[in-house]
Amino acid sequence: MLVLLLVLLIVGLAYYYFYARPMLPALSIDSVYNVTKAGDTILVNVTLSDVSNCGGWETGIAWDPYIANITVGGPNSTLTGSGGPPVDIIEGPFLQSQAPTFLMLNSVDNEKGEAIVGVVFQTPGGAISGTGVVLIMNFTIVHPGTTTIEFRPPFPNKNQSMVVGPSEQTEIGHIEVNGLITDQGPTANWTSAGFQETTIATEVIVLAAATSVVYLRTHPRPPKSARRKAELQPSIEPEDQR
Repeated sequence: MLVLLLVLLIVGLAYYYFYARPMLPALSIDSVYNVTKAGDTILVNVTLSDVSNCGGWETGIAWDPYIANITVGGPNSTLTGSGGPPVDIIEGPFLQSQAPTFLMLNSVDNEKGEAIVGVVFQTPGGAISGTGVVLIMNFTIVHPGTTTIEFRPPFPNKNQSMVVGPSEQTEIGHIEVNGLITDQGPTANWTSAGFQETTIATEVIVLAAATSVVYLRTHPRPPKSARRKAELQPSIEPEDQR
């Protein structure tokens, strides 16, 4: 009975942790594989998922400029706030589906491989909940290889990207999932976070079951006849042993 309760506890905790507990909002960048030709252009999305009452977001983005650059002068180019040529970074449809927005393309530096970008609603107090693409970036491959595309804090006093509420003063806790561009195919190290969590949950359940089997084999119960005999045998008090 003790082993059964232990197994049920482990399985219950694993289910809650990986499936039932509330999910944190997440900012995630696409991973794009098998990009093998210099000059190829590819789209990389940034997605905001599982968010409630979001009024905007802002982040830094970094990559290896030897591998890729943000495409310059394409049909969907946007001027940056810091000047320079227009670049192919546009807002995704998620926040725009709620109300008019403003894309803040503060800076894009292809020499350093850095950008600072964000989106807010044009009318203060706007908010949206759910999941959707918030940014679309067009990269041109310079030298085929592998580069991470990772989030960076947009301001020196921050330790991660910002997702804010309707007042833009309240920050929403969230996780970040970096992406990559590579000339290689997917590997086990690049599997999705959801797949990794499912794998861990399965391993926990299998471990719990294996633990119960080992315990039962090393602590066998007496045969039923022996247990019955012990129950029927009268107890002898020490003072009766004369």
